[in-house]
Amino acid sequence: MPDTQPPLPENVHADSRAPIGRNRQFRLLFLCLLVIGAGNSMLLAVAPPLVRELGLADSSVGWIFSLSALLWVLMSPGWGRLSDRIGRKPVAALGLGAYAVSMMSFGIVVMLGQSGWLTGLWLFTWLMLARAIFGAFGSASSPAAQAYIADRTTRLERTEQLAGLTAAFALGQAFGPAICAALAAKFGLVFPIWLVAVLAAIASFTIWRFLPENTPPKAERPKGEWHESLKLIRDKRLSAYLIYGFALSVVAGVTVQVFGLFTMDRLGASGEQGAELTAAGFMVNALALLATQMAILPRLRLGPRGLMAWGAGLLALGVGVQIISDTLAALLVAQAVQGLGSGLARPGFSGGASVAVHPHEQGSAAGLVVAANGAGFVFSPLIGGVVYETVGMNAPLIIMLVVLIGMMIFALRSRRLRNSTPTDPPPPDPAQP
Repeated sequence: MPDTQPPLPENVHADSRAPIGRNRQFRLLFLCLLVIGAGNSMLLAVAPPLVRELGLADSSVGWIFSLSALLWVLMSPGWGRLSDRIGRKPVAALGLGAYAVSMMSFGIVVMLGQSGWLTGLWLFTWLMLARAIFGAFGSASSPAAQAYIADRTTRLERTEQLAGLTAAFALGQAFGPAICAALAAKFGLVFPIWLVAVLAAIASFTIWRFLPENTPPKAERPKGEWHESLKLIRDKRLSAYLIYGFALSVVAGVTVQVFGLFTMDRLGASGEQGAELTAAGFMVNALALLATQMAILPRLRLGPRGLMAWGAGLLALGVGVQIISDTLAALLVAQAVQGLGSGLARPGFSGGASVAVHPHEQGSAAGLVVAANGAGFVFSPLIGGVVYETVGMNAPLIIMLVVLIGMMIFALRSRRLRNSTPTDPPPPDPAQP
């Protein structure tokens, strides 16, 4: 599962701000998300051949990640609130430390499975629990890192700095699979997992020891904020974006889960070779997404509706190409097109959701966007692994193709998406003079 982006606290006191740029603080936080992005993409690359090597069902790939995704959705806002009270640094360090424990535990369970000490349901359960550590506690790093930047930048500076952190995660996703493939081919499928655990532990210590935070933020959150967030789910300004975002998350979960299995079956690969081919596809996808967000998106003059429609259309095209692909080159083209579509669709719906609400509702809306980004991964194993096993390898992709065409039509036709700008003036901001 890809990591979702939690809401940023806006009401921080002015005295907690300190200048920040592309200096030591930024580099440390950049390292934090780089490790998480690389580690997640590595694990996604080795998971399909690993579960087959361990004698588990293909559908177990998705279920192993589903509990972690659910915990991520539930826990991320809480970690953000905790960082308001005790500071960003300890929460970010805790998240990275938990990520190291999660990956180390995952590697240990895999080795016990390879040696025959754990099999069947017990092996599957312990793999899921090891990954769940990341969802429950590793989810602390991302909101704390983003809030650290938000505390110490103006609104104009914040966009550039947070874009840099997002690029770190995408960069890790892009090059993690390539590194994983090389290491798996030389040292085995478990070695990349151990490497990520060590890197995460080093990053956790580095954040704790060297990230300066002299004045922990003391943001005050309005009472009833959670209930206000729930009300926004039914709000006509936002509901259409959340529906689209949830569908996009399901598509992402299914296509990520199925690609490794699909590639191995279509090309007749297994083991380290399967991981290498899967990693190549994920790397191409991530590079296309990164190029879209950094080079193409700034040059396009499309609003949220246009980005959502084009993104869904390109994703549908990429899935269609994957269905008919019978060579590695064709599969890589399919992944590139899907990466391009994701690079348009995701900022389209998240940006549209932000524009649709008033400034004082941004935090609540962002929290719902986070939930939509992660919620699809909780349900995707049903459409991905189960349908893949019981119906056939093309069946999940055909379902996603239909969903994406529906999303494109929805983006073009929905009346709620047309009224994306609040008509009522926002209430005065008490922090402004």
